[in-house]
Amino acid sequence: MGTAFKVYYGGTPATKAQLDAIEEIVVEQQIGRVWEARIRIPICLNEDGAWEGEHDAAYEQFARVRIEARIGNGDFVPLIDGRITSQDPGLMAEPGHSTLVLTVQDDTTLLHRLAVSESIAGRSDSDIVSSVFNSAELGGQVEVDDTGGPVDRAAHVRRAGTAMQLLRTLMRRHRDMYAYVLPGESPGTSDCFFKRLPTSPDPGLPDLVLTGPERNISGFNLRRLSNAATRYEGDSLNAADLSISSGESSSADAAAAEGEGATAAPAAEIRTRRLPAGIGDHVDISEVAEGAALAASYTISADGSVLPHRYGAILSPYKRVRARLSNTRYSTSYVIFSVTHTLGVSEYTQAFSVRGNAVAPASGAGAGAATRIH
Repeated sequence: MGTAFKVYYGGTPATKAQLDAIEEIVVEQQIGRVWEARIRIPICLNEDGAWEGEHDAAYEQFARVRIEARIGNGDFVPLIDGRITSQDPGLMAEPGHSTLVLTVQDDTTLLHRLAVSESIAGRSDSDIVSSVFNSAELGGQVEVDDTGGPVDRAAHVRRAGTAMQLLRTLMRRHRDMYAYVLPGESPGTSDCFFKRLPTSPDPGLPDLVLTGPERNISGFNLRRLSNAATRYEGDSLNAADLSISSGESSSADAAAAEGEGATAAPAAEIRTRRLPAGIGDHVDISEVAEGAALAASYTISADGSVLPHRYGAILSPYKRVRARLSNTRYSTSYVIFSVTHTLGVSEYTQAFSVRGNAVAPASGAGAGAATRIH
C-alpha cells in the first residue's frame, strides 16, 4: 500500500518545491495534550549569504499549517491543523547539516490565549462548554454531550484564567469526558468536542493483528496497572433544605466495553478516594462518582507500532480499535490514547499507545476467543 501526504501553508496547498524541501514530518497526537507537528527542512546559504526560508511567508510565526496523510486508495486524513508556534533554525558550518524545524500546534493553543475573570450561574456544564467553543470561532463543527442541568442553580462556576483552563475545571467533575479539538473538514478550521470515550471499535479501522498471515503490527507491549483501580465516594449538601446526598462507585463495577472488566478485585485491594467538596453543587454526586470510576477502570495500557505497507488505515486518538493477539484474554478492543506519525521521504510509520478496561472472558480464551474476535 502506497502512502502520500499533503501540506497546506496558509490554507493553500504547498507547491512541489515546498513539498520537495521537506525531509521529515513528525506529528504527535495525544489525548489531553496539545497536538504538535515538527517539520524538518534542510537549508543552506544562498549566493547572497542569506539562509533559505528565512524570509518565507509560509514559515512565519503563527502562519497556519495543515498536514494530511493517505494510505493506499483511501481518503486523505488530516493529522493536524494549527499555527507555527516555534521556528528552530539549526545553522551549522559544515555543508549539508543545517536544518529549519517548524513546530506546529493545534488550535488548543487558541483556547489558551485570553485569560479573564467571570462568574457563571444557572447553566449546565455542557451549555458552558458549547458557549466556550462557539465563542472561539474555530470554523468547524461543535459536538457536546449533554451533562444535564446544575443541581443547585444558584451555584457559580468561577473562571479565572483561559477558556481551556475553564474546560479543564469542568472535566474534573466529568472525568469520563474530554474537551478537545480536531482538524476540521477544510484547511484553517478545527472541530470542537466535549465527549465520552467510544465504547465500540471504529468501523474504519482494521484490527491490529500480532500473529499469523494477517499480521500488521510489530508488537503489543502490555502493562496492567492494577493499583490504578479506584473506588470514589462523596457527599453533597443541599443548601435549600440542608439534605445530604451521597454517591459512590468503584472501577470494578464500571461497565466494561465488552467481555469482563479488567479491574475486578476484592474491595480491600481497591484504593478509595474522596470526591472534592462542593462538586455535587453542579453535578449529581452519584454521576460524578460513576464517571470518575469509569475513567479509573482503564487499567490496561499497551504500546506498539504498525508495520508500514501492512496496516491499511490511519490511527487517531479518541477512537477505539480491536487488537487480535492470538490466544490471550487481551484480545479485545482499546481506546487509542496517542499516535506518533512519522512521514519520511520513503516511509510512513505509526507508533501508538492504547488503553482498555476489559478482557475477554476466561472461558473464551483459546481457539474460541480467536474465532470470536475475527
